[in-house]
Amino acid sequence: MNHVAGAPLLGDRQDATTDETRMLGLKANLAKFFLLAALVPPATVAIARRASEIEGAAAAAGWTTASIAVGSGSAIAGALLAGWAADLGARSARSRWWVLFGGTALGILALAWMSLSRSGWELAAGWGLAQAGLSGAIAVSRALLTHVPAGRRERSAVVMIAVSSVGLLIPIALLMLLPGSAWGTSICLALCAAAVAAIALVRTAPPSADRDRPRASGPASETDRAAAPRMSWGAVLALGFSSQVALSAYLTYHPLDIVARLDLGWDRATQAGTLVLAVALLGLVGASVVMLIFPRVLRRTLPLLALAGVLLISGLVLRAMTTSLVLLAIAGLLSGIAIGISSTLLFTAALALTTTERAGWRLGVYSAVTGIGQLIGPSLVLGAVIAIRGVPDYSALFLLLALIPVGWIAIALTSMLRRRRAEAS
Repeated sequence: MNHVAGAPLLGDRQDATTDETRMLGLKANLAKFFLLAALVPPATVAIARRASEIEGAAAAAGWTTASIAVGSGSAIAGALLAGWAADLGARSARSRWWVLFGGTALGILALAWMSLSRSGWELAAGWGLAQAGLSGAIAVSRALLTHVPAGRRERSAVVMIAVSSVGLLIPIALLMLLPGSAWGTSICLALCAAAVAAIALVRTAPPSADRDRPRASGPASETDRAAAPRMSWGAVLALGFSSQVALSAYLTYHPLDIVARLDLGWDRATQAGTLVLAVALLGLVGASVVMLIFPRVLRRTLPLLALAGVLLISGLVLRAMTTSLVLLAIAGLLSGIAIGISSTLLFTAALALTTTERAGWRLGVYSAVTGIGQLIGPSLVLGAVIAIRGVPDYSALFLLLALIPVGWIAIALTSMLRRRRAEAS
């Protein structure tokens, strides 16, 4: 399935008036912000601490690993299930808000259960339910953007990528200020997401029979088609999967690499690693802001994808070759810009290739595929390095990761050449 970014698709629904959809993108982005933020405290602190309290220090690592693994699998299943549920019935914005609210409610109850858990099994099962509910709700928040008028979807998609990055910072800051309140922080953030959904349900009128009927829109004009290169759904999924493999492996082995590369103790290595990640996050958000200010650049999909590939290769190769903190920060900046560009491009392309009718399932699949990349990325890449080098060589690992954006460049150049040949003929 090919489509031009930003153009309406056949079968797009117009289930709300312009006034009703004016704030829809903001509400969906705000809901995703709180949902993503609610997942951070358990994943970073609370699960490990609770496992240590109830199972003892010796067994804490095993139960923490098991809980995280159960949660990752449940997140994939939750995204698919919520996406399927979002396409049942009226498929209106209101019906999808109900699915988001239900997933969030499940997540809140599961987080409360985890905070009171008395065994490792309860902790793992609770995190599985929490991930299923909250990750499913995140998938639905993406589907809600298909109800935003076509002219505003690209901007809403860019905002969602930037919001996702900021959503990781807020709970970390709260944990630094209130280190003993991880569960309370997580539950309060999830309650905020539920409040956003409840407000949206109150302010969104039930769809009428006439208004809920799909209205077919014509295909994009030839000028629109010429303005933006196309990307297939399969390419979006493959690129999304590969980008998450690279990102998850990068983040997983980043602290260990900093310790070994700079020959620092853990306290100083934590400070240095945090600095590098902060600079990378600055690059990611900066790239998103530039695309928010100049949304027309999103229509240059393939050239931008090639640029992201070049930047990521440069950042990863520099990371593998240097032992300077300054150069590591520069490498992080290049990688952050590349991930910001690629994430925004791919999510925007996924929206452009999705009708409102099938938004829940298709964006649920997109969430699940990227989730699988996050799940298997670290072990897949490290396993390949050990198979090649015989030991966990972090320089070799980052050089191996640099092969992933080489594929992006190849796909972009091949697609551009095919397009030019088609236009010439």
